[in-house]
Amino acid sequence: MNKSEIRRLEIIEKRVRELAEEFGLLTTDILFEIVPSQRMLEGMAYGFPANFSHWSFGRDYEKMRTIYDHSGAGIPYEVVWNFDIPRAFVVETNPFALNALIVAHVYGHVDFFLASRYCQHGRSFSDIAEEARNAAQRFREYEAKYGKEKVEKTIDAGISIRWQEHPDLFFEENLDNDAAREHLIMREREKLKRARDFYSEFKKLETKEEIENIQNYLRHSAELTPPEPIHDLLGYVVRYSAALHSWQRDILSVIRNQSRALSPNARTKMLNEGWATYWHVRIMRKLFEEGFLTKEEHGVFNSFHSGVTRDHKLGFNWYRLGPMLYEYVEERWNKGQFGKEYDECENPIEKVYWDKKAGKGTEKIFSLRSLYNDRMAVEEFFTDEFIWRNKLFIFKREINEQTGDISYVIVERSPETIRQMLKKQFASPLGTQQIVITNSDYHRRGELCLKHHYYGIEFDGLYRDGTLQNLYFLWGKRVFLETVVDKNSVEFEFNGKQIKISK
Repeated sequence: MNKSEIRRLEIIEKRVRELAEEFGLLTTDILFEIVPSQRMLEGMAYGFPANFSHWSFGRDYEKMRTIYDHSGAGIPYEVVWNFDIPRAFVVETNPFALNALIVAHVYGHVDFFLASRYCQHGRSFSDIAEEARNAAQRFREYEAKYGKEKVEKTIDAGISIRWQEHPDLFFEENLDNDAAREHLIMREREKLKRARDFYSEFKKLETKEEIENIQNYLRHSAELTPPEPIHDLLGYVVRYSAALHSWQRDILSVIRNQSRALSPNARTKMLNEGWATYWHVRIMRKLFEEGFLTKEEHGVFNSFHSGVTRDHKLGFNWYRLGPMLYEYVEERWNKGQFGKEYDECENPIEKVYWDKKAGKGTEKIFSLRSLYNDRMAVEEFFTDEFIWRNKLFIFKREINEQTGDISYVIVERSPETIRQMLKKQFASPLGTQQIVITNSDYHRRGELCLKHHYYGIEFDGLYRDGTLQNLYFLWGKRVFLETVVDKNSVEFEFNGKQIKISK
């Protein structure tokens, strides 16, 4: 971009902010940086504008750079970070109309960051950008002092379990074993007291079996470490592992902080990208109407917007699916297609043409972006009608051996099945299979016992074995994992040399 184009983009950015505020979006100062493609690739690979070094970041960078060098593809049009002062990269070689679209898109993201209770939570842990910058220098010092291999192995182990966290993002697990045990004992004793002394027509009392379980827990509570299963593997290991040095605890704490800050973004990707796309369309429409962009640039905008929102038969495109969801919810709430009367209507024709002129669509989609994560949105708004209307089916690709023609065949069209698949996918960041620490003094030898949350999908073998080996490195003693294989309960063990299986 030349100076004239940069000045023009600054004028457009000012108008975009005004339009965003007119539409009711939350805004703040945003740091836009026009960068070369290499800088964009670095930001993508390292996760932050500046971060500590690790071979996996370098691997991702080289992979993306190779794709970009040979095809011109492989990088996004923008990258934006949910910092206290939001920061966005824009590639200098983008066509001007695309960079205008990106500015509008970023303002949609920033409103989402500011309004979403999940993204607000992500900013609450620390100044993650500054911490990442400082960590880069400390980790280089650790490499010089303790050796690059030891530092990388610690980072490897931390990264392998970084997304293991409580399913409820807002639930803070008590990692203090003694304090947690004391709290649980008091809670269980209160239940027993209530069972003896209290009756209420509004509260179901504990059954005889539940009372016996409580009494059994109280008898054996001193033996349970941790007193309740722990989802936060990194947090627990950092606190209690006797095998770690202080510099390793520092490394693992940085990885944990970054993951906790980024996890809300992973849990709201569909809604976040959908919201930014929904609004960039409306903002760009106004920019064209007001003459900030030319008719020729409208063709450029349409080309890139269509490319971003195209249908992907072998996977869901969040840039397409997200805006469709907001538009669907907006339409329903504008027509009053919600509430008891609508839900209890049994006439399908009447429901199709239902329009009470409620006009609550805008209010509802703003609430959706503020209060929901992707999983909640799927549960509430992915109705049979929405899935069928938008053909959100599962396809497989078939190739005609004679002609080489490619076709896509529907293999699953059941809305309930598709909802369940998406809910499982959105249950944890990046679809991580969840495991918990059930005992950190297993066999009374300080060994670590884990349990896999099995919901009909077996634990991926590569991830399972890698987790066992990495946790052995971090814990310093044998590690066990309870899971299910071929519908049978099994226990895997890693003793530092080999993995054993027992039933």
